[in-house]
Amino acid sequence: MSFTTNYNKRNRPNMLEQLMNEAKSLRLQGFKITEIAEMMGKCERTIYKYLSEPPRKRKKREYESLLKPFEPFIDTILEETPDYNRIVLLERLRKQGYKGSITILRDYAAIKTAEINTKAVIRFETEPGFQAQVDWKIHGTRVVDGRKQKLYAFAMVLGYSRAPFVIHTTSMNQATLLACHSLAFSYFGGVPKEVLYDNMKTAFIHDSGHWKVNKRLLSFANHYGFIPRRCRVRRPQTKGKVERFIDYYSNNYFLQAKESPLTLTELNEGVLSWINEISRKQIRDLGESREKRFEIEKHFLTPLPETEYNCRTSLKLKVSNESMILYKTNRYSVPPVLIGKTVELQVDPFLPEAEVFCNEKFIRNVELEMNKKNMRLFRDEDRKELYELWEIQQFKQVRKRFLTQFNY
Repeated sequence: MSFTTNYNKRNRPNMLEQLMNEAKSLRLQGFKITEIAEMMGKCERTIYKYLSEPPRKRKKREYESLLKPFEPFIDTILEETPDYNRIVLLERLRKQGYKGSITILRDYAAIKTAEINTKAVIRFETEPGFQAQVDWKIHGTRVVDGRKQKLYAFAMVLGYSRAPFVIHTTSMNQATLLACHSLAFSYFGGVPKEVLYDNMKTAFIHDSGHWKVNKRLLSFANHYGFIPRRCRVRRPQTKGKVERFIDYYSNNYFLQAKESPLTLTELNEGVLSWINEISRKQIRDLGESREKRFEIEKHFLTPLPETEYNCRTSLKLKVSNESMILYKTNRYSVPPVLIGKTVELQVDPFLPEAEVFCNEKFIRNVELEMNKKNMRLFRDEDRKELYELWEIQQFKQVRKRFLTQFNY
């Protein structure tokens, strides 16, 4: 392609605008459309188009700011502390890969701070002890406790005080969700009147055109005395407190914690220490700290029940001829007297432990193997009893053949 062709293509919008302006000028001078068409060497239809369309504006090439990918992180910092030191903020951005100047950062931070200080915020406020909001943060697959597994963070935030609770888990199943609730209620020392959820299947099920509370969550709620509520999706004014807190947690505590080797114990101990620290800071929009507001709210929470809810996962398993039960990929021995029977395995959501029951009678505790697969874990006492049972059965078979042979 020649230079002239490229030049014409690049300048075509300007030439078109010039022709449109020329046609409009001739029209204002009183010339007819047919006359303008003849003078400009165009057809009448083209002249009509020139006269009817507004002049086109030349598109300017847009460049994405180097700060653009980091704006969500900056927003969460400034929402909590608008006067956050810009040099310290720049250092934190550098660790995340920001290569721009501090001038760009200062300009953006000034605009954002002005918005925070001047905007009128209409919040969905709740009375003390009335509501808590729940949500999950999905961190993806990470090396936790020395092996690759999914990592999640459960968060519950009290509506009035904004007091938060966070615990990290490697599952989001029903048992884990309920156990997280139980720990949160114990941490707060009481239960709110209602708990707000989004459309998580472990909380609400869509059935026949209606949303219904998950049966086990409903049983759990009745035990603790709260009402499960479902919020409408994409309605930040109803569940915004927990969502804003999760953003703040992700861009502050977890951003620093993930740089070191991850263990659930250290993560959960560290996040509670971090919560204690931020709870003493004043919330700008409220003019009070979470800690001060919680001192009021805790008196409005419903007292904890005398007994804890059994949050463990319950599985019905049949005992094999080898006196073993199968959980995931591993086999565990049980007393041989249970061979052929169906037992109930109740699995702890946080610890590698389970309990075996038969006809609601407790049999034993079982330590679960989580790091290896296809294991056969046989207790010595079970092996001994199984061998004794085998000897008895062999003796009976020999005796039966003997009696049959001699017609006894």
